[in-house]
Amino acid sequence: MRLRYETLLSLRIAHAYHGGVCPDFELVLPAETSRLLRGGRLLAKVLGGVLYVLFEADDGGAPRVSAAGAELRIGLRLVNPYFSNYTEIPAALASGTAVYRNRTAPSQLDAPEGRALVGAVFSRAIARPERPVTVTLRDAAGRALRAETVTAENDRPDVSFDLSGVAPGPCSIEEEVAAAPAHTERCYLHPELRAAGVLAIVDIAIDASFYDSAPAFEISFDARRETLSYYLVVSNYTSADFELLTVSDLGSADEGRPEVSFTRVPASELTPAELPAALLVSGDARLVLFRSQEPVARRLRAMKKIQLRRNGDVLIEHLPQPGADQADANLIIHVSR
Repeated sequence: MRLRYETLLSLRIAHAYHGGVCPDFELVLPAETSRLLRGGRLLAKVLGGVLYVLFEADDGGAPRVSAAGAELRIGLRLVNPYFSNYTEIPAALASGTAVYRNRTAPSQLDAPEGRALVGAVFSRAIARPERPVTVTLRDAAGRALRAETVTAENDRPDVSFDLSGVAPGPCSIEEEVAAAPAHTERCYLHPELRAAGVLAIVDIAIDASFYDSAPAFEISFDARRETLSYYLVVSNYTSADFELLTVSDLGSADEGRPEVSFTRVPASELTPAELPAALLVSGDARLVLFRSQEPVARRLRAMKKIQLRRNGDVLIEHLPQPGADQADANLIIHVSR
């Protein structure tokens, strides 16, 4: 029998810094996802940095086994330690593990939620000072999974829950005291993905419509924007030649990007927000800063023809830009005659 496979869905991680597919993550398929793939006659393949989930189809293109109604969970584990240097970190990541789901529209991912990723056994500090306080763990439907009341007589700073046997997925921790609104914290139960150290979770509910029209899911990251600063440490230049130094962008038209304009800042006008002159120059060397007038987005491929010039002469045709391993956009350039 000849096997035929069709696309059920695809998932692409994109990043403006890379100009396309983001290679900074590896995919983690937990045990229940592997079982779903086997039971639903599905295949997961990565091609060109994009994950494709394929289904086995009959001769008419219909699925031999339907996985409609099941949830496909995928962990995203960060493999690039410099990711935060060039990424505009989403609020969901800043507040916990980012969870991407498709519950509003089946073929689109909702805005990510920041959730605390918890394992089968975990402790949580009690946020409220009042006693008694009841701490309840609820599933996504609001059903109570575990509850514990802490009174003044048995007071302690935290509670512990054993969730062995509870199905993975989104949940919430609710603290209730008398005559006050409940305090709720969002979390996500998944011992295996927590142990794997994932940064984000993609939780896709498989809809029956996927078998007719495969959705292309995408998670996009924006590049970090920051002021591009060139600190020129200049030696053996006359005062007249020193004043003729400029930094200009002559590559914007060739590359189809906005022009980067720079402001010349003498060493005497540096602010505390900038690198101190005393750390950069010594002896007879002089210092001048050329600072971009607008924040510039980080990019893997450096912009071309941002040039250091003196009275029309090109001294450096392509000034460097911060690499992935650099936490800021301060660049120190030594110039000497």
